[in-house]
Amino acid sequence: MTRRPLRARRTARAVAAALAAAACTSCTIPTNNPTGRLGAAPASDVCGESAIPGEIPVPVGDLPGWTQIFTDDFDRCELGGKWSSYSGQPGGNPNSWWDGSMVEVADGALTLKSERTADGWITGGVSNYPVTQQYGRWEIRLRADRSDDISYHMLLWPQREKWPPEIDFAESASGERTQMDAFVHWVDASGENRKSHGFVSGDFSEWHTVGVEWGPGIIRYLLDGAVWAEVRSDVMVPDQPMWLGLQAEAGACERRADWGITPCSETSPLRPDSVDVEIDWVAVYAPEKSQLDAMSNGTIAPAPNAVQMTEAG
Repeated sequence: MTRRPLRARRTARAVAAALAAAACTSCTIPTNNPTGRLGAAPASDVCGESAIPGEIPVPVGDLPGWTQIFTDDFDRCELGGKWSSYSGQPGGNPNSWWDGSMVEVADGALTLKSERTADGWITGGVSNYPVTQQYGRWEIRLRADRSDDISYHMLLWPQREKWPPEIDFAESASGERTQMDAFVHWVDASGENRKSHGFVSGDFSEWHTVGVEWGPGIIRYLLDGAVWAEVRSDVMVPDQPMWLGLQAEAGACERRADWGITPCSETSPLRPDSVDVEIDWVAVYAPEKSQLDAMSNGTIAPAPNAVQMTEAG
């Protein structure tokens, strides 16, 4: 699936957050966070938390070569200051509209909702702009309802807001959620926009941990902790600061028609009027010097059986 440049402006949604907090009368929003991380809160401080939604708790602590700089398991009543919700039309996609009302934090999870209305689909998307960095590791615990109409996109977007580059490490336009795709977008030496693509099979209507490691000249795409695809190229791999975006979009059926793929059926059971993409937690890491050195000097061996994404596409 071809990614579209993100053009919609980000909004802080302070009013919506305040209303959500006011409506949550049975809990207390944590305000004291001396570490600067949004980690797990005591049970008495969360908003409607149930059992762990994604079955695996948010990771706590550093990994070999990686320092954990941010976590969020969404155990509160509002989106929080490290996030902002999207509003407006996704660039290049006239079939979808982002609205902050489609972003919900409840029961220990962030939900990007999508609803079919008389005027078309409205969907949810958020940015983690305050946690921008050059190189790092991002992991997300997610699942998505089956839908022919709605795709999801977990990506890294350039801080300077000029596209490309873009790293799409988990997206799916598969109605059955049986395929997840990855892309990298870059500009070649002639100034042309280029992209390379890989995909992996699985049941992504169930919970999985998806992620990416990005360093000098290398991108490693992760699924449940294992590397399933790689990019190894100084030309293809960006070197500028980027931030995490989590997006749901409508228009998957229209894209299928544009690409000459078997169109969506009006009677398909995979065309519900309401679709959820759920995120249980997010964890972000910064590379230690040893990790950066290993990435830049090419001493990280290719992962066995990983898809090698090249300039050939």
